[in-house]
Amino acid sequence: MATETPQVQKTEQHKLVGFTDAAMNAVTGEMVSTIAETGVKMVEMADDLLQPETLSLLKALPQVAENLERTLMEVKRMEETGVLKSLMQLADMAAAMKGAMTGPMVTDMVEKAIKGVELADSYVQLGAIDLVDSMLTAFHHAQEETKDKEPLSSMQLMRAVTQKETREGMTLMISFLQNLPKQLNK
Repeated sequence: MATETPQVQKTEQHKLVGFTDAAMNAVTGEMVSTIAETGVKMVEMADDLLQPETLSLLKALPQVAENLERTLMEVKRMEETGVLKSLMQLADMAAAMKGAMTGPMVTDMVEKAIKGVELADSYVQLGAIDLVDSMLTAFHHAQEETKDKEPLSSMQLMRAVTQKETREGMTLMISFLQNLPKQLNK
């Protein structure tokens, strides 16, 4: 680098002083007030940011950045598909229901839930799950067997009654129909 001469230094200083004078002459009182207000706001914002909680959050940010990015992308996707809005509506509805519920209402709901659990337990103990599974399997097989077939004629129905499996099924159905009113009228 070449060493500047004193004359070049004076010329540069003169240019700098001229620029500073022009800038000072161009600044109005209103501009100074605006700059001062902006400076005060910046200091207040810096003070808010320099709280211990904010600093600890900023220090933890690099470690959780990847998870935070994935979470934000998922929230964005949920917002774009309308899921987020639906969740917010559901939360609003739950909050409204919670506010509208009284103690007796909650007690009544809990009692009904307990009765429902007791009833389900009784059904399970009676083998209802296996029974329903067997019934659904039999119904499915019957659907498959009769698919695309004509209904049985009177003669075919008479012949079916002579089969042991048909008689067993009919006996079960007749017994069921005879016992149904007794159970319903309890």
